[in-house]
Amino acid sequence: MKKITAMSNHSETKENNSLYYILAVIFGILTAWVITQSILFCVLGAILGLLTAGFYANVLAKHNDDNGL
Repeated sequence: MKKITAMSNHSETKENNSLYYILAVIFGILTAWVITQSILFCVLGAILGLLTAGFYANVLAKHNDDNGL
């Protein structure tokens, strides 16, 4: 019974991580467009958004899951 619960929690975590990545790309592009109005910087904004989401999902959010927060 515990294995099933652990697997469902793992899939929920993956779904939440993909949400972080999608939002980071969208808002990275929007922020770059509002500031510079350049397509080149929109690509850079998307890359920086992905890096930020990766850091958040793998370091900060993972740390909170380990502590039970």
